[in-house]
Order: sequence, then C-alpha cells, then structure tokens
Amino acid sequence: MSQQLPQGFMPWNPEEVTPPPVKKRTLKPGVKAAFICLGVLFLAAVLLFGGLFRIRTITVVTDAILSDAKEAEIVEWAGLERGMSYFSVSEEKVRRSMEENRYLVCLKVEKFLPGTVTLYVQQRVARANVHVLGVTYLMDEEGMVLERLPSGLDESLPVATGLQVREVTVGKSIVAGSQEQLDAYCLVVQELISQGYLSDISELKVSDPDSLYLLTRKGYTVHLGNTEYMRAKIGTVRAVEVKLQQMGHKNGVIEASVPAVATYTPSEL
Repeated sequence: MSQQLPQGFMPWNPEEVTPPPVKKRTLKPGVKAAFICLGVLFLAAVLLFGGLFRIRTITVVTDAILSDAKEAEIVEWAGLERGMSYFSVSEEKVRRSMEENRYLVCLKVEKFLPGTVTLYVQQRVARANVHVLGVTYLMDEEGMVLERLPSGLDESLPVATGLQVREVTVGKSIVAGSQEQLDAYCLVVQELISQGYLSDISELKVSDPDSLYLLTRKGYTVHLGNTEYMRAKIGTVRAVEVKLQQMGHKNGVIEASVPAVATYTPSEL
C-alpha cells in the first residue's frame, strides 16, 4: 500500500552525495630530508660494517727485494692491517706513522676500491761515516743520521770530512754550519751512487764546496773543483782510474775540475 510523501521531501540518492574530502598528510621538507639522510646513513653503515669496504690487500713497492717478514714490518710501521675500514686509511697518517722509522721514506700511498692499498716506499741506506766530537755516525745520501757507532767506523763506507756540524741526532738530518757543505755532500754522494762508484771511495772532503776532493781506495786523490757538471766529472774520473791501473800507476793526483778533461800527476813528483 503506497503512501504519499510529505510535501518538499526529496528521496535520498547515493550517487548524488559527495563524500567529504580526505586530507592527505604530507611531510614537511625538513622532515623529508631527515628521513633521506637516515636512509643514506643506514645504507653506508651496512656497507661499511658489512665488510664491503674493508682492506683485504696491502702491497709494498720498493727498490729492493723484500722478504715476507720485512714487508710485514713495513706494513706494521704504516699502521695498516687487513680488515680495517678502507675509508680510515689516510695518506698523511700513513706517512707520519711510517716515517717514525728513520730507515723508511713513504713516497706515495694509493687506494683502490673496494679494499686495496699500495705503499710506495724507499728504504734509507747508510752511505758515509761522519766524525763528530770523537763519535762516528752513519748518514744516508741526504744527510739523515741513521746510527751512532759504538766504536770505530764502517770500513765499507767512505768518511765525509770537512763538515762543520752544529747538531747531530740519530733519526734526524744533520745540522751543518754551512748549508753549501751539506748540499755538496748530498750532490756528490748521490752521483757516486748513481754511477756505482761509491764503494770505490774512501773519503769525501767537503770543507770547501768550490774545491771538493775524493780519495779512492786504489790510492788516487781526485780534485773535482766545484759542484757543477758532477756527472761528467765523476764519469771521467772512473775512466781515467781504469786506464791508470792498466798502465801500472798505483797512486797520484787526478785533476778533474773541468768536465770531460782530466790530468794525472804521479805521487813521486
């Protein structure tokens, strides 16, 4: 039985009703950036502590053949060990740590992702004796003092004479009263090493950088003059000494202050 609807009454139609708008929750820019940073940090922590960027290989490159024990010693002086974080390896820190050993010079540190470090190392070697106040020290070719000898001297090395020494400390470069003397010492010794002639020298006189002298183990006194053209001068001396030996001249003075020119005066005159 139908009923008449009241006047003005409208039937409800679900399709004509608009639901209230839903408010979307948006993150403020600062909060969003914070979440991104946390995500990046979390990922970095996973990579770091998960072992991906850990040192697995340490290589030592030097100018000498190293035993396994010597290589391990250099790595230890560098403050490195396998398993440490790749990103914790600092070239400056490695250099400072390594050069606490006076016999080591760190030339370069190379890092390769994900876990390789290569150390380029130079080993200091004693090149000459030097006497200071009755005590003998051993120096390398740069004037670094490597050892204090308890007595005597190292007979296999030449003696550097004429240096005005102001201060000498093992593990530090010698402090000379005349920088020109020390520079002359370094220049001559490095050239003698380069030409494989250092073992043939018994004494290097550097008291006057403009009038340098060598005494060879075969008995010759060599005048080199100043520090110029040292390679040519020493090369000439080497050739002349061989010729004099062949001719039977056992000692005397070789004048080699002019590059590529040498004269010889027998000691008998």
